[in-house]
Amino acid sequence: MRAQSWPPEARVVPSHVTTVPPVTLITLRMSGHAGASGYDRLQEFIEGDRIRLHGCWTLGRRLVARTLRPMVRRSGSLWYQRANLLSELEAARRWLARKGQVFHYLYGENSYRYLGHMKAVRPGNAIVCTYHTPPERFRQVVTNRGHIARLDAVIVMSTVQREICAESLGAERVFFIPHGIDVDYYTPASPARARGEVFRCLFVGSHLRDIETLAAAARALRPRGDIRFTVVTRPANLPKFEGLDNIDIRSNLDDHQLLSLYRESDLFVMPLLDSTANNSLLEAMACGMPMVTTDLQGVRDYANETCAVLTGKGDARALSEAIEWLARDDGARERMGRASRDRALAFRWETIAGHTRDVYRLAGLNLATDKAA
Repeated sequence: MRAQSWPPEARVVPSHVTTVPPVTLITLRMSGHAGASGYDRLQEFIEGDRIRLHGCWTLGRRLVARTLRPMVRRSGSLWYQRANLLSELEAARRWLARKGQVFHYLYGENSYRYLGHMKAVRPGNAIVCTYHTPPERFRQVVTNRGHIARLDAVIVMSTVQREICAESLGAERVFFIPHGIDVDYYTPASPARARGEVFRCLFVGSHLRDIETLAAAARALRPRGDIRFTVVTRPANLPKFEGLDNIDIRSNLDDHQLLSLYRESDLFVMPLLDSTANNSLLEAMACGMPMVTTDLQGVRDYANETCAVLTGKGDARALSEAIEWLARDDGARERMGRASRDRALAFRWETIAGHTRDVYRLAGLNLATDKAA
């Protein structure tokens, strides 16, 4: 295996390897994601079995979780909880049932810790993990990373994650396969919306968002009465916009309301503190929105200057100036909006699933080699 960029420079699976091993996906649902988004959507495009976090806590599960509580405490991961441990126990049970399987953890930071020890008990199966967290935060969340060395492959959401994963596994087993987006659900407004008297900027999200820079840019633009911001975020962020009457705060939107905002707004504005994949960015791109966002490698893995103005981290002045420029240049916004949609099409789930199957094929090829040896 070798590290990949996107789009892939070359096919990483030998042409004669066409069989995908049996796959079990260990999945979970992130509460902050829109119903049509989230990495767990991948499971709809991959054939295989599923292990989901247990939502029903029976007496037996509670007793097992209580007995094994020290394993959760010793996991070395801030996000590893008792439900994740129960999912790993179910994966271990299926591991013992047969050889030649691939187990794919869709959220490795949260869910994977102990299954790799099964290789010493019964070799012959492979483990793949997808990791989503930027390196600095990853070091804080996963403080003990020895278990990563037992993986057969890692899928990362951004090239910025390669180095930290390669430290434990080797670069040849780290693959950049981007996050997908439902380009059939997230679509541009039809017919295209003409700009009204008020220029409407849209901001979506809370995780790793640079709220302070957004508020500073909105404050700089406040004297202009024709630029307004719709901010979809947690209610806890409301105090950060105190005194800004050019901002409308929205929370707890359903999928239809959020889609309508993407289609009704003139510009997507999202300063960031850090990034790998970003659902809101992909949603805006698929809806054909021009964008102003932060110049980070995790952003450049998905967007570029054809569809976005990329500003320096924490640079509120550059952010406000980019918004003002695009507010008066209809042609630039139209060109960038078309480029956004075109780039988003490269990240449709069907394409992402196809490249993910290539990683499964490689894992299966390694298993076959191990068996022959």
